[in-house]
Amino acid sequence: MDRLMSMRVFVTAAELQSFSGAAKALGISAPMVGKHINALEDHLGITLFHRTTRRMNMSDLGRVYYERCTVILNDVDATDALVKELSHDVSGTLRITMPVLFGKRLIAPILFSASKKYENLNLDLYFDDSAPDILTERFDLAIRSGFSSLRQGFASRHLISYPMIVCCSPLFAMQHAVNDLVELNDCTGLFYSRSGQVRPWRFPKADGRTLEIVPQCRLILNDIEAIADASEAGLGAAWLPSWLVQSRIDEGRLVRLCPEQETLQLNYYLIWPKSEVLPAKTRVILDLLRSSI
Repeated sequence: MDRLMSMRVFVTAAELQSFSGAAKALGISAPMVGKHINALEDHLGITLFHRTTRRMNMSDLGRVYYERCTVILNDVDATDALVKELSHDVSGTLRITMPVLFGKRLIAPILFSASKKYENLNLDLYFDDSAPDILTERFDLAIRSGFSSLRQGFASRHLISYPMIVCCSPLFAMQHAVNDLVELNDCTGLFYSRSGQVRPWRFPKADGRTLEIVPQCRLILNDIEAIADASEAGLGAAWLPSWLVQSRIDEGRLVRLCPEQETLQLNYYLIWPKSEVLPAKTRVILDLLRSSI
């Protein structure tokens, strides 16, 4: 039987000096009270109660056991209450790491609004494209981009996806006829890299595989906004997420190349260390980001 429940039954019976009273207080039957007491006595090898037809008294060892059980049950109840309070109280400090430009453009405005709403919540925001270690740096929540961002030992939720768009300046498009991926492969490209090695541009194929293209590399930059600026200046084609370049396209500062080509989706994930209880501060921000972005 559940030892903790048996302890609770025993303590209740001892305090009420009645099996039937304990049964009524706990919402169980009187025979079930007897089963719990018998289970404890069998486990301990002692007699907890001296019972007669009229009276029920605790034995000396039963009284010692009662004292310890009350301490244990009080600790359990206090722990349960604390966890429940923490799981509902939106307060404390929440450390969040995110990519620099994506975070500043799309995430920060949402979090600023949350900071106004939850006055007891302190936000510690860390903008970094190098993806710092979540556990070592003691982050409560991380936003990661990538085509496969799930990690073992962490919980994860998909935040949002954006198509990757090939774009260039209107003048570059006029000077370089690019109608398909073959011609795209021969044009001048602008690449993002943090290691000095360029990453190929990727496009989904009908058979489920991915086609990789590496245009003629002219510039390598470690900032995607600078790539968009360079492309707008006519220095080459760029492969960038729609959230960054769509407004420039709408304004005519950039144009899409191969617009009918199916695009690869850049996924963003919310990632946090797994735990038995998700604090309210984390849960609230998770839900807010997913519903607002």
